[in-house]
Amino acid sequence: MRIVLDTTILVRANESSQGLARQLLLDIVTSRHTLLLCNEMLHELARVLRYPRLQALHGLPESRIYDYIGFLREVSQLVTLNPVLSVPIRDVNDIVVVQTAVIGEADVISTTDADFYDRRITRFLANLGIAVMDDVTLLRKMRV
Repeated sequence: MRIVLDTTILVRANESSQGLARQLLLDIVTSRHTLLLCNEMLHELARVLRYPRLQALHGLPESRIYDYIGFLREVSQLVTLNPVLSVPIRDVNDIVVVQTAVIGEADVISTTDADFYDRRITRFLANLGIAVMDDVTLLRKMRV
């Protein structure tokens, strides 16, 4: 499978995490599956990991954030986005995730973001053969 993990999943999959999102990321990169990301998503992830709330939770120093982003660059296939590609999603910050999936010919976007479960975007993605599922469902599907 070709998989896009959105920022909400990637934040919880950081190297200090021991949770389900981290296990999902490791399962993807150590298997025959392909992780699809784009530079814009990696920049957003680095920015979010610096939020005071997330610093209090994960306590990642700048060097570990840098290493985590570097790790993701190494283990993923980076997709170049197309600013002309229009997608029907409410939050403009989610456009890069959808574009990554469409351009990278993903099978799945894994997210917990409610905007991705809106009928318009799920129908749009389904017409392109892209499913939307949370990390629990994806991990279960990968292990079957």
